[in-house]
Amino acid sequence: MQNALNKSTKNAYGMGQFAWAAKDSCFHYFLFFYYTQILGMSPSIAGLAALLSIIADAISDPIVGYFSDKSQSRRWGRRHGFMALSILPVSLSLFAIFNPPAGLHDGGLFAWYIGSAILVRTALTFFVVPHMAMAAELSDDYHERTNIVLHRTFWGYAGGISLQVLAWFILIPTATSNGDIASGYQNIGLAAALLAAVGMAIAVWGTRSRIPYLKQATSEQKSRAWYCAFTDIIQFFKIPSARILFFGSLILVCGMGTANTMLLHVNTFFYGFSSTQTGAFMLCVFVALIPATILTMKITAQMGKRRTLMLFLITAALVGPIPVLARIYGFAPAPGTANLLILVCLFVVIHQTFFIGAMSITASMAADVADDVEAESGLRQEGSLNSALMLIQKVTFGAGTLCAGFILDFAGFSDSVDASGITMDMLARLGWAYGPGISLIVLGSVYVFSLYRSRREGEAFREMDKRAIAAS
Repeated sequence: MQNALNKSTKNAYGMGQFAWAAKDSCFHYFLFFYYTQILGMSPSIAGLAALLSIIADAISDPIVGYFSDKSQSRRWGRRHGFMALSILPVSLSLFAIFNPPAGLHDGGLFAWYIGSAILVRTALTFFVVPHMAMAAELSDDYHERTNIVLHRTFWGYAGGISLQVLAWFILIPTATSNGDIASGYQNIGLAAALLAAVGMAIAVWGTRSRIPYLKQATSEQKSRAWYCAFTDIIQFFKIPSARILFFGSLILVCGMGTANTMLLHVNTFFYGFSSTQTGAFMLCVFVALIPATILTMKITAQMGKRRTLMLFLITAALVGPIPVLARIYGFAPAPGTANLLILVCLFVVIHQTFFIGAMSITASMAADVADDVEAESGLRQEGSLNSALMLIQKVTFGAGTLCAGFILDFAGFSDSVDASGITMDMLARLGWAYGPGISLIVLGSVYVFSLYRSRREGEAFREMDKRAIAAS
């Protein structure tokens, strides 16, 4: 590839992940709690609303991937036009979902949640699918692709954590002290909208110089029928590396959806953390970014992506439940104390170091799978491949959110509750599901990923063997 990538371009590309991070932070950590504990929706109904909105949105993923792969513009290329057009609708819909009209109850809230969530997710698809596809096009190098994805991961987490720190240290405490906690969540929607808009604009502007060097649509690709947007997904499942990546991601993301949806309930009720302590908890994820980046680059260079991914996921699965089990069996400090926060944060840094690395590796694998797809079909289909992966992840994350709703209902969190109404039995049910339960799901994904093979990984191992022989 001509005109090698510089760091500023990688950073500009990475900052585009602000949009995904803003949506994820809102949907994973704030929105479910806001609708259930502040606005009064049943957790299972809120979980159903989340799942239905994801299913309704999922149809847009392959369509956007299809049109992005076949589009052609001398000024905007295959990707940048879609990315630029999505900036305004993503920002407006993120603000809207946290600001339902006054006086809505049950059915009205349900409808607003679904409608706004569909708008957010669909508008974001027009940015994220082309943006993710660019990772495979910015470089052909096996290891540099991991580096590009790590830039995207770093800035995504940085943006998401910044939003959460703003929420937990400023917006929610200020709203609580003013006696209007709902306004704190409404301001989170505004902050998320601004974060998304800034990141998307930087990514479009900062990578525009790469447009002449990105892959172009072939004449065959331009003439493909619209229904190929859906039939291509079936064809991807016939390619071994794509099939394993899809199924492994399905299991892993389902666990993530369940865990992230339950996290605020766990921090608030299980650990007894205040909003400020929850902010400190979230900062630990940011701390984990640096060791995650270093370890991922170093270990994948020695072991390859598949074996590093398995090692990271096993480690995360073993470390994750430790503070939960310590709390259940009485080995942890008292709820809400600084000592408990320190203990939990220590394990969060370790867990997230390996989990962030694992998620970066799966994203890098998608770029290598795109090469396998080209070898089979003769077409560059980064957009369609990433849209298929997003479709699977959205639906399974929604299934995880629904599972979390059922778990919270089962644990006794079916209505708006405060600390005085919590029993040890409720906490035990919540803890066992959140700790060991999620780890079992993660270990299930490890088995699937152990079956992964790709042409690029084989080439990389052969190159490593040559270097080892030359050095001996």
